[in-house]
Amino acid sequence: MFEFIIAADLGSSYTRLASRTRLKSDETRVALDPANSNRVLAVGREAGELLNATSVYPVRGTIANVTLCALMLRRFSLDMLKRHTLAGAGLRIASPFDVSSTELSAALEVGREAGFTETRIVDGALAGAIGAGVDIGSPEANLTVNIGRDRISAIVTANGGVLKRACAPFGSSAFDSRIQAHFAMEHSTLISFYAAEKIKKELKTPLLRVHGKDSATGQPLMRAVRTREIIEASEPVMRRFAAFLTSVIGDLHPDAAADLLDTGVTLIGGGANMYLMPESLERLLGIPVKRASNAESAVILGMRRGMRLLAGPEAEKISGIGFSRSPKGFLGGQSM
Repeated sequence: MFEFIIAADLGSSYTRLASRTRLKSDETRVALDPANSNRVLAVGREAGELLNATSVYPVRGTIANVTLCALMLRRFSLDMLKRHTLAGAGLRIASPFDVSSTELSAALEVGREAGFTETRIVDGALAGAIGAGVDIGSPEANLTVNIGRDRISAIVTANGGVLKRACAPFGSSAFDSRIQAHFAMEHSTLISFYAAEKIKKELKTPLLRVHGKDSATGQPLMRAVRTREIIEASEPVMRRFAAFLTSVIGDLHPDAAADLLDTGVTLIGGGANMYLMPESLERLLGIPVKRASNAESAVILGMRRGMRLLAGPEAEKISGIGFSRSPKGFLGGQSM
């Protein structure tokens, strides 16, 4: 047995950690010295506050930089636990089901380089459904959709099992790209990716003031744009999301698909919090769509719940629905 175990949900925008008693959330970002790229100045939110540093994002849908991701994870873990070493510690990393062997090896290598004694891969989709409060043991089918920055995943559960899994290599950042393109085409205005992301988060405001530069002259300018215009411009991306979910539902048994008229779709992940996301998908799909109350933290909360149950007398009761003490690891997967 390990002295302690840490669960990690490594997202493109945020990394969330959990032990049995503690939670931590921070930005997935590393700041490097511009004069020496081998020197790490800060990680997380602190990295974003450094103006004279080069920001690197070690996760983009999957792990993009093993060394920096491991260093970031180590610092986050030590800070959360208030310790100076990770010796005797186990790590559980949430992962999509369709990762390649290369991506799987990268996740395991992150745990090793961070200093964990053992690393195991967790079914992130199933953990997210559990963390969102979805009754995966229900005889009726339930569809849970995780909208990340660079990836969207879906899982359909019923009777304690998984009926369908699916992933697609796009996420909420597709809206940012669409907003950038809209301003360039319709307003001859160039805006940064981060300005587009800010616009996406402020869609509850009736009128938006957007700062950028004129695409012809290069001069800085400010455009006042109605929110409705941005929402309408983003409709093609929303339809792309709906098309993905339509294909998932189309692969289900007729009875399972019919269940969704009652159970609907549960949205989790940071992208689920986008303004009008549930309402727009419900309009396009024709079935109920709701946002989980803990959408951003559903995966890590599901992982923590699993750790608590596996440590207690209820472990045997849940072994049949994905939690296991076997070498496959917590919620299945592979280990190092």
